[in-house]
Order: sequence, then structure tokens, then C-alpha cells
Amino acid sequence: MAFPYRAVTFDCFGTLIDWQLGQRTALSLLPALQPHLDQLHAIIKARGPFEIEWERGPWKPYDEILCLSLQQACLQVCGVELSQREGMQFAHSQASWTAFADTSTGLNKLAQFTAIGLLSNCDQETLERTAQIQLQAPIDLFVSSQQVQSYKPAPGHWRQALKDLQCQPNEVLHVSFTSHYDLNPAHELGFELGFLSRYDAPQPEGLPFSFVAPDLTVLVQELQKLV
Repeated sequence: MAFPYRAVTFDCFGTLIDWQLGQRTALSLLPALQPHLDQLHAIIKARGPFEIEWERGPWKPYDEILCLSLQQACLQVCGVELSQREGMQFAHSQASWTAFADTSTGLNKLAQFTAIGLLSNCDQETLERTAQIQLQAPIDLFVSSQQVQSYKPAPGHWRQALKDLQCQPNEVLHVSFTSHYDLNPAHELGFELGFLSRYDAPQPEGLPFSFVAPDLTVLVQELQKLV
């Protein structure tokens, strides 16, 4: 039996890269937040909805959205008016955020029998640098918000992936830990779905998962059985 997928595509930050640890580390280095290190988790949590709102508007570069959403979160959580310089310092740290321990080995094993794609809301340079420095695995497809001029959960990333791969949605397995940004829109377009339980996240309800795994190691083991 032939392997059923032409490619396996991934959300990058949060699924392959430890998005929460990366943010905490970057925030801990900002001078303005030194008196508020006990509030970093709250700042990260508050930043998310602000980011979503900016992404729903006219497209602007992702580093600007990271900066703006962080400034709003800092003001809301601890009353700090974060400077543009420190906001952009946070934004530009993204390519240094480290991968989960299972990511590189898992991707290299997966690359032995299928193509791998990254679909991310970051810019193209950050996505490619992250793959080179943090993932250290063969990546066949990069789709960034900069390329499609829209942000997930809008359908542009998946449509571009299908165009580049020259295949149908049911020939691609899309893997993520988040339903809002990835799993719901991928399902609506007909992609097969894989769920990784990062951050002990519960399996989203109401979606037809082909694979559910606690980490990438287990997911790749299950996929290898189909080769």
C-alpha cells in the first residue's frame, strides 16, 4: 500500500517550536518588564486576543503585529507603556525561539518518506531561518503570511500549499495543536487532520482527526506504519 499523503504540513510556532517558552524568554529580557517578571504568563495570555484582532484587519507585517499586540497586553496587564524599540526587540526574537525536544528528530524521520511543509503567520525570512536554525530538517514547502498577504485562519496558506504541491486537500495531512488558527480552517478546506497535544491541550471536539498524538515522535511512528 502506497503512503496516502503527498505531504504533511505543520503549523510551526506552538506545534514544532515551543511558542510559550520562546515568548517568556524574550519577555524576560526586556528592561521595562524587569519589575513584572511574575506577570509574564498573564502578558502572553492577554497578547493573544490582541494579535487575533490585528490579524483580522488589513494585512501588515507580522513583526508589527507582535509589537503592537505586546504593547497592548503590557498596558492592560501591568500598566507598562512598552516602547517601540522593546516591542520590536520581542518581535525580532522569534527566530531564536527553540523547538520542542522531539521536533528535529521527528521531522528528519518523516522526511524519509514524505514531503514536509510549514504554514505560518510569521514572515518568510523568519520562517526559513527558523527551519534552518531550530528545526534542522529538510523542509519542502514554506508558506508565510508575507507570501499570501493574509493570516491564518484565513484560507490563503492552505490554498497556496495546494497550488505549490499540485495536489488535492485530501492528499495532505495538516498537523497542529490549535483549532482556531489551523485545524478548523484546514478541515473546512478538506485537508486530513492531525492533532498534537502540546501544552497538555485537550483534543478539540467536533473534528474528524486521522491522527491524535501526544508528541511528534508518536505521530511519526503511526505514519510510518502506513509506508
